[in-house]
Amino acid sequence: MRSVSGIRGIIGKSLTPENVIKHVYAFTTLLNKKNVIVGGDPRTSNTFIRPMVKSILMACGCNVIDIGITPTPTVQISVEKLKAAGGIAITASHNPIEWNGLKFIGPDGLFLAQSSIDKLFEVADNTKRGYANWEAIGNKSPYASAIDDHLEKIYNLDFINIDQIRKKKFKVALDCVNGAGGLIIPKLLENFGCKVEGINLEPTGIFAHTPEPVPQNLKELSKIVSENNCDIGFAVDPDVDRCAIMGNDGNPIGEEYTL
Repeated sequence: MRSVSGIRGIIGKSLTPENVIKHVYAFTTLLNKKNVIVGGDPRTSNTFIRPMVKSILMACGCNVIDIGITPTPTVQISVEKLKAAGGIAITASHNPIEWNGLKFIGPDGLFLAQSSIDKLFEVADNTKRGYANWEAIGNKSPYASAIDDHLEKIYNLDFINIDQIRKKKFKVALDCVNGAGGLIIPKLLENFGCKVEGINLEPTGIFAHTPEPVPQNLKELSKIVSENNCDIGFAVDPDVDRCAIMGNDGNPIGEEYTL
């Protein structure tokens, strides 16, 4: 599957090493600077995809800034903060565990424009690849503060009053489906003075249920909200760019009311 955000497919079938190589190579041809952010969710197939993505980037002369297991929005914020040429979030979003993919992010921290992603796909499909020589190979460095950077941006929003939120002492149910959310959302809620009733917080990549946060997949969260008299419930997908909100009656409020 190819779209404005990138590619995704089933490991060993449609998402093969060959497909990863040609699309990452094509992405590098769009960059006008060397530094590229790499992050993403903890899917088990990342044991081979993440090293491959970083290796291709370096072979093309890019410097990799590895921010570890992170939400897709955190990758976007890191691109902007670190003034990188772009970023790749390694994730298949809400798709099941057998899927993985690459989301391509431009220097503005946004997904590539339609014209740019079309050019990427054209290069991937039709261009003979060439790589940097031994003197021009890129390097790799870790960056451990990406999630803290993201949280700091939230705390600094004008409409967030942390003291008022803390006074309410909300009880919050949370389901992170064993994705990247467990590394950021509990930290956020605890700083807001909330008591967290959490499930599936460990970022193992072994999803506890079908990861799309729709009502039929959130029955356990609903039970936790009801049994613990929670004020609200939240569920996210593995790369934390989708959020479902549950009312204090244990029923999802729906996307329209969320917005």
